[in-house]
Amino acid sequence: MRKARDLVGLPVVELEFGENIGEVRDVLFTPEGTFHSFLIERGGLLSAPRILGRTAVHAVGENAVIAPSRSSMEEYRDEVGLIRSLIEGDIHFVGKDVLTQSGTLLGSVEDVYVDDNLHRIVGYEISEGFLMDLRQGRKVLHASPGIMMGADNLIVPDDTELTEAL
Repeated sequence: MRKARDLVGLPVVELEFGENIGEVRDVLFTPEGTFHSFLIERGGLLSAPRILGRTAVHAVGENAVIAPSRSSMEEYRDEVGLIRSLIEGDIHFVGKDVLTQSGTLLGSVEDVYVDDNLHRIVGYEISEGFLMDLRQGRKVLHASPGIMMGADNLIVPDDTELTEAL
């Protein structure tokens, strides 16, 4: 299991020629919580962001994302607004409050945990505030079908419990 935020900033290297072809700027997910793609920044003022889709990823290592070739990246489009992002997009995870269905604030999302194969979200790292993070550490909200992601908040069942960080 890895934190999605640890992937942001990794260089993207093409396998074909060994060249750096960009840097991971964000991690994108489907509404169901499965990994969709990486948002890639190629550098330069006029270069538009590109995506490296799940099926185009050759490997994700500790220090780089490997793509088969430069042509593996495609233009970024989300005309229907269904892609969820970790940090930057219109519908993103980081910073959202986590509320129970009865209105109790459990904390806010600081990161997303993905499985080792980057197939799906397995949990959310939750901050209960700076002082609580220092005293007790951050908590984990395990992914489940009962979590509803809204525009501003994650809504969870009333009996949801946060666990110790992984």
